[in-house]
Amino acid sequence: MNWMFWKQFSQTNRLPGPKSMPQAVGSYLVTNANMSPDLVWNLKTVTIPRSDDGNVIDIRVYNNNETESKGVKVINYHSLDGHPALVIFDGWYNKGTHDVGKMKL
Repeated sequence: MNWMFWKQFSQTNRLPGPKSMPQAVGSYLVTNANMSPDLVWNLKTVTIPRSDDGNVIDIRVYNNNETESKGVKVINYHSLDGHPALVIFDGWYNKGTHDVGKMKL
């Protein structure tokens, strides 16, 4: 019996931490949301994979300086669940086709 099963579980189910923005998402924000390129490329993202498709991830874009000033520590996608005002963009990204879309409400 593997007595360290919890280590395997936590490593395989861990969500990725904050990262820089994929090129396609940044381009989407500049062209579709009319955001300043200077601002966009300084933003951070957190993601969570979708269970229905391995290439598609849900993505949230946020300003790291703003979250820190509000006292919100962003560790993963769920860190922003209770702070919708801090989410600049909530959408999806297909890593295979580089398509980007906004979440439907």
